[in-house]
Amino acid sequence: MEEVRSVPGWLLNRKLPDSVSLEVLDSNQKVLFSSSGKWLHPLLAAEAFLAQSTYDASTLVLHDRITGRAAAALTVRMGFKLVKASLMSQLAESLYDRYEVAYCADQVIPRIACQTEELTACSTDLDAIHSMIQLRAQSATSPQI
Repeated sequence: MEEVRSVPGWLLNRKLPDSVSLEVLDSNQKVLFSSSGKWLHPLLAAEAFLAQSTYDASTLVLHDRITGRAAAALTVRMGFKLVKASLMSQLAESLYDRYEVAYCADQVIPRIACQTEELTACSTDLDAIHSMIQLRAQSATSPQI
């Protein structure tokens, strides 16, 4: 079994800039990608960024403002092994534990007050969660006729 990485000290006290909701960093703490989007859109954008790059998510750090179970599922599915959140749900923690992702959070709460957290609470299928999130994201951005 692969050894779980520990959380480096610099990450424990790291804060996101006020206007930023998510950053992807390399091992030298250089910001490679950032987003100020809402909901899970920054993670979907990070996924697209990684798909178009040569970066390996398992060697990068994801710093997110709010991480619930759906965000954790996307993060794990992308291959991240080191994550920080300003606010994290216990449901996200359990998913990170299951997939041996090193993580830390400024604050942990039982659940994120979000419908997506409820919809993914019992699912362990990362691909199914990803598909559901993509459908919800597309329906939120599709013009209504």
